[in-house]
Amino acid sequence: MRILYFAPLYYDDMKQRPQQIAECLSARHEVFYVEPTISLIRWLLLGGRPFWGGRKRMGRQLHIVRLNGALTFHKSIEILDVAGINNLSEWLQIKKLADSCDVIWTGYSGWYTLIRHFKDKPVIWDKMDEEDLLVQSRLLKKTLRRDKKKLMERADGTVVTSRIFYKEMKKHGKQTYLVANAVSASFSGGRAAFGPIGRVKVFGYIGTIAEWFDMSVIQILLESDESYEVVLAGRNYMEKLSHPRLHYLGIKKNSELPGLISQMDVCLYNFKQTRLLDTVNPVKIYEYLSMNKPVLAVNSRETRRLVNYVTLYDTPDEIKKLAAGKWKRPFENKKELDAFVAENCWQKRAETIEGILAQVRKDFKGR
Repeated sequence: MRILYFAPLYYDDMKQRPQQIAECLSARHEVFYVEPTISLIRWLLLGGRPFWGGRKRMGRQLHIVRLNGALTFHKSIEILDVAGINNLSEWLQIKKLADSCDVIWTGYSGWYTLIRHFKDKPVIWDKMDEEDLLVQSRLLKKTLRRDKKKLMERADGTVVTSRIFYKEMKKHGKQTYLVANAVSASFSGGRAAFGPIGRVKVFGYIGTIAEWFDMSVIQILLESDESYEVVLAGRNYMEKLSHPRLHYLGIKKNSELPGLISQMDVCLYNFKQTRLLDTVNPVKIYEYLSMNKPVLAVNSRETRRLVNYVTLYDTPDEIKKLAAGKWKRPFENKKELDAFVAENCWQKRAETIEGILAQVRKDFKGR
């Protein structure tokens, strides 16, 4: 198959589901990974990644595509674009490639206004996030809610990462498949630890630090024992908490994460208990577990699926007692760990998605 993937992330961002699945699929299919378009106005105001387009090959069958954003405005104003012209330039740039592909796959509802033009192609939506809950702009929230509704109607098949998304899509009568997140089979790089755990001193978190991050958990940990150190690694959008035993490490390369996690005694998944929480199937927990690290995680629909491997808390008030308790590793031996990783690796998930793409394409052609 030739797969055109309208992605939610830039390919060189911290590697997550979009890049992982695209790479796995490219072993057997040609994949065109289309990055989010950067508008000229955004580039002039904020700098960073360039607005001009380009294309590069990352492997024999994996191509990274970025469309030129010189004539494209920011996504947030599309709700005001009654004439629907904001995506005209993108459509002209991608039309020939889209015509040559067998299936369109997207991980972001914001691509709907471009995808809608390709009526003769099957569309599969990989719904990973409740996107309007992740942004601040009211206009962008409104735009994404509209696009979500439209893409739900247009998609010929929907893949979801959480049970709450599965229930939502089935309620609307959509062909829906639940495919959870995972971890790279080689993520640990042989650094997974075994044996008893001594005195716990270092708690750590890997991932974005934004409004959904529960900083009260960090404060409780730091106040509960003078020997505790807390390490936070990832892009930070919140005001920094100043404390001598709290360490912000910033964005780390994917290759650095296993070494960093190996230095943590207990790994954290401390999101606030908001509407967002139950929609997230956290990649970071799979990564923590692949290193055989104890995990302290907030109780949610998705973390309860991993209750045999992680320690759950319902309120931050429980943190002090749990942190001081006796910790043990999720897996007693390498055989148990290898079995978990084999069942929850990206290659396994990609094989499932490959079958879904093929089935949706077959059903579409048979109409």
